[in-house]
Amino acid sequence: MKVVVKYSVEVNGLPVYNESYDVDKVAAELEKDPAKALEIWGRRIQCVAACRNRHGFSACLTRCLADGKACDCGHEGTLSIRPQQGEL
Repeated sequence: MKVVVKYSVEVNGLPVYNESYDVDKVAAELEKDPAKALEIWGRRIQCVAACRNRHGFSACLTRCLADGKACDCGHEGTLSIRPQQGEL
């Protein structure tokens, strides 16, 4: 059976970011490098929280998911996102 995890972010009911993940691939990533897999999934949560009040939310979120940097409009006032040990 195919199982998919969907990560979706909406603002006032309008979708601004969507991704889908095959659970077999996620399971393989967890088996190969659990810490890295959890860091990536933790970043998805941290980035939304870090970008929620910034100008250019969608640009901020897209960049943050890519490189862990939350910035106004995707390039100003950078805040680095790094999960702390034990917070995931």
